[in-house]
Amino acid sequence: MRRHLCTQLLPRLRTRGCTPQLLAPYPSSILFRQAFRFQSSNAQVPARETLPQDASTSRTRPFAIERVGGRECHISWSEEDGSSGVQKEWRDIAAVDPESGKIAASTSNSWTGRISSWVGQMFLPTNYPQSVHRSYLPFHVLQFVETTLATITSVLCNQALLTSVGISAEGSIFGAVAVQWIIKDGAGEVAKLFFIRHFSPYFDSHPKTFTLFGEVIGCLGSGLQIATLLIAPSPGNFLLCAAGGNIFKLVGNAIWFTTHIKFMRYFSTQGNTGDVAAKDESQASIAQLFGYASGISLLTFSHTAAYLYSIFFLAVPLHLTMTVYMMRVATFELLTLPRMSCLAEEYVTQGRVSSLEELDKSRRTGLFGEFYRDKADRWLYLAPRVGEVLQSGTEDERVRWQICAEVFKHDRYLLYPLLSSGRPGVAAFYHPDASNDDMLRSILHAALVRDALLQRQPSLDDSFLESKHSESPETHSSGTLRSALLETRAQAESNFTSFKSELETRGWRTDELCYADHGHRVTWTHDG
Repeated sequence: MRRHLCTQLLPRLRTRGCTPQLLAPYPSSILFRQAFRFQSSNAQVPARETLPQDASTSRTRPFAIERVGGRECHISWSEEDGSSGVQKEWRDIAAVDPESGKIAASTSNSWTGRISSWVGQMFLPTNYPQSVHRSYLPFHVLQFVETTLATITSVLCNQALLTSVGISAEGSIFGAVAVQWIIKDGAGEVAKLFFIRHFSPYFDSHPKTFTLFGEVIGCLGSGLQIATLLIAPSPGNFLLCAAGGNIFKLVGNAIWFTTHIKFMRYFSTQGNTGDVAAKDESQASIAQLFGYASGISLLTFSHTAAYLYSIFFLAVPLHLTMTVYMMRVATFELLTLPRMSCLAEEYVTQGRVSSLEELDKSRRTGLFGEFYRDKADRWLYLAPRVGEVLQSGTEDERVRWQICAEVFKHDRYLLYPLLSSGRPGVAAFYHPDASNDDMLRSILHAALVRDALLQRQPSLDDSFLESKHSESPETHSSGTLRSALLETRAQAESNFTSFKSELETRGWRTDELCYADHGHRVTWTHDG
């Protein structure tokens, strides 16, 4: 039989061995739980879907190639006798053009590969360049030069203004007041870089939570800067309080600007994002003018630290209370991961989905709909690292991965059931060419798979206990898993259109899925 292998010559962004399968037209009627019942776990599987009995032949080559931060991780089963686990080999992507056919160079011990990956994660969007417009690179190169020149001009202006009011610029360069002010701002910019690198994916999955967090740390920064009145005046003490406070404030401002862009897009229901954002700036200008006038009026009474802190501790709680209410009244119909998990389960079991108001009333999700109500409620994992899911590399994991790779050989997603002793979960891996619809379909499919496994949990538990004493990896449990995946795959294809239509009818935004996408994309091998 023909083998579809992901070799070193595999083009990085094509779908060889993972060709999208066109969906045949199916009835779009909404099905209830009875329509999602599955055949007996002893159902016969066509011979063309059956995997080889011996899984050892696939251990000498990578069973998955994962794209992480602009590099590739070739993952294979351990080849050592009597050992279990997975082996990883990092490689640089030698060619952006998939037609070039260049072989990826191994960088398992390459510091250049690690640095390039770090730089990409720090400064470039996730899944760059596929996730951005073709003009992104030249635009931002020119923007970098423009910002540098504007900052030089700003430094000169600051020094000129300070000198004009009688603050001397004489002495060492690091003693100049303007330079101290610049060091204060520079420390905040550096801190902002590292914060964005680690947390930027969560701005999409938890925008309201991070907006509130940004306001909190901004207030902490203001409190730290007021503390300059409590310490002995010196350049070192000034930098300690001023720079420390500015770090918190700049990180808070970065969060606010990033999440505010998303909010402006959601507020614009007629494609008028520019106009909505401009009017938002006008409103903010008026609010700032009122704030300046009020602040100056309050300063006419006293300048002491005790007086300033008393006003600070009155204003900050009101400030944060307003932020919380802002996030509550901003009722965006976003498909966050907790909401999507609940809605997919509801559609599978009841044939319908709740509206945003109904879902919030039921309290099935946590704060702002961005968290699970309880950790035990989490069963869906989107785009995880392969190594986080396949940790032990046991025979059971190897056979289960082969089954999944065979079933999803023509799809742009792969579901891997997590058959733990408790409630089963599902991990969804995505091909580099996976679209938003592919991800949405995978969530519906995952809910179907989980519902099937919950019904078959007793038989699965018994069969996995039997498999520990069986020499053949092709046990009753693997047959049960394969039949469940195949049956639910057909049902996911036939009901996806009606599922998406039901979401849109209830007001949900299906044009994006709000989850923390770290850019992990996988190509997988299969035998067939």
